[in-house]
Amino acid sequence: MNKKLGGIKEFYVFVVSDSTGETAEKVARAALSQFSIPDVHLKRFLLVESELKLREIIAEAVEKKALVIFTLVRDGLRNIMLQESVENGIESIDIIGPVLNSISNILNLSPVKKPGLIHRINDEYFKRIDALEYAVKHDDGQRTDGIPEADALILGVSRTSKTPLCLFLAQRGFKAANIPIIDSRSIDDVVYKIPKEKIFGLVSDPVRVSSLRKERLKRMGLPLSQDYVSKESIEKEIAHSRAIYSKLDAYVIDITDKSIEEVAADIISRINNK
Repeated sequence: MNKKLGGIKEFYVFVVSDSTGETAEKVARAALSQFSIPDVHLKRFLLVESELKLREIIAEAVEKKALVIFTLVRDGLRNIMLQESVENGIESIDIIGPVLNSISNILNLSPVKKPGLIHRINDEYFKRIDALEYAVKHDDGQRTDGIPEADALILGVSRTSKTPLCLFLAQRGFKAANIPIIDSRSIDDVVYKIPKEKIFGLVSDPVRVSSLRKERLKRMGLPLSQDYVSKESIEKEIAHSRAIYSKLDAYVIDITDKSIEEVAADIISRINNK
């Protein structure tokens, strides 16, 4: 038995919101950072507006024994979540409900109960939306035509957190694209035309990368491929990636002992000071 997880092999945390879910996600990540959890899955359910969708999420939470952290401002959805949590034995945490009730009682006023008011329609909001759309379209080398527009181009071998890093940057309004470094293959010529100040190369400890790759294959139900998971193969891949970074004069970041937030802060600092 894993004493740290009380016998639970995988720990799921669901973030549920009828808006962007930023508040609940920040609370979840802040809390999780205080624990050493080897296999935690943070899953987001955003812009939840229907009772049917909410009940589907609850059913999945029951199946995976997930902790649910939610921000639902509509009474109907919030009450369903609270009631179903009790009836199904789900551990759920209402982030915004108690605060709304307290303010309402003190001021003797009723809240508007409209999701997303904290994100008033302004230039900054649209900038984040554009950045998120950009990150999704330019994930994992899917497109290279729009790369010159990127604030940051992230390179790295498989399982070096390229996608979550790009999405994290996008949530802060920065357009980030990522391209995988695969085996000994070269990368698209367009990358060599990007200003070096925009290019960031990720590296990590081969043992850590191997562990992440094995876990990924396990979750996908795929057989282990030694070319993909062996320490020796990964060392060659990382050496190849470093050679590419050197040619590009890219800024190299070793993410082995760094959180996504730390890596993003380093990149944002360099973007703002270039």
